[in-house]
Amino acid sequence: MKKKKKIGKKKYFGLILIVVLLLGAAGAIILNRGWIYDYFRGVTYQPSGEMITIRDDLDLTDEGKFLFNASQPVLNSREAFNENCGDNGDSEVAILGCYRNGNIYVYDIKNNNLEGIRELTTAHELLHVVWARMSESERKELGLVLEQVLNANQNLLGDEIGTYDASERQEELYVRVGTEIAELPEILERHFAKIFKNQKRIVKFYNSYIAVFRGLKTEMEALKNEIEIMGKEIEIKTTNYEDRMAQLSADITSFNSCARVAGCFNDEASFYGRRQQLVAEQTNLEELYYKINDLIVQYNTKIDKYNEDVLQSKELQKVINSSLVPDEINF
Repeated sequence: MKKKKKIGKKKYFGLILIVVLLLGAAGAIILNRGWIYDYFRGVTYQPSGEMITIRDDLDLTDEGKFLFNASQPVLNSREAFNENCGDNGDSEVAILGCYRNGNIYVYDIKNNNLEGIRELTTAHELLHVVWARMSESERKELGLVLEQVLNANQNLLGDEIGTYDASERQEELYVRVGTEIAELPEILERHFAKIFKNQKRIVKFYNSYIAVFRGLKTEMEALKNEIEIMGKEIEIKTTNYEDRMAQLSADITSFNSCARVAGCFNDEASFYGRRQQLVAEQTNLEELYYKINDLIVQYNTKIDKYNEDVLQSKELQKVINSSLVPDEINF
């Protein structure tokens, strides 16, 4: 009679262990499938020479490079960029890049006046990649500190952050703080140091290109104020000149009429005294006339400079977006 075989305790334990290990491996794959997906996207990424240069210029950490390669950034011409990120021709806000369907697209802006714009845009979109992979607890931990940075930098961030709805606001605040603000609380410095070896270097890219727009805006505002003040001064002086000129003309007519009437002037001294007053006023008015003309020349020069800045601003806006640009003004 054959004896039934029994599974020994050691064999049975080994079987359980194998099943547990297999289940653990399956769980690990599920938990890390995002990492695996990023890994395979990264190893299959073939960046252009220009994008390799941009990646190097961003001076990324290993984690930063991993996410950079996983999001496969590309430089797009206008047509390709509009196809990938949406045509922004009628928008008030220029779109320089986007992160769509796991890919980063950067508008290929080449302009000597806008150095750093492609690097900044790529870094900006890379932080969207980082945000997408953060847990809710991580986002919540950073949220309070980000609000503190916003409150301390309302002049730099407030206007634009205020245009985003609640669902996008915190993410955009995170991205902008990481690329536009150099002085940060320690918790944010440690966080961004996981991606950028030198976060302040990223801010320099931002300041490099944005300074052109800020400089033009500041100069145009100053010129407009000066033009308005000078215009009022010219108006006042011109009115004064015209009134005094009319009075002088009337006084000369009266003087000449009196000179033709015997005894109208008490004596010769009165005649020459009055005549001298009229000559002095005429001289003063001539000086005023030349001063007004000089003011008008300066005024027109400032208007020309303002309109040159308007044209430059328009051209730069066309480079990044054909949205709202100031019109030339005629004062």
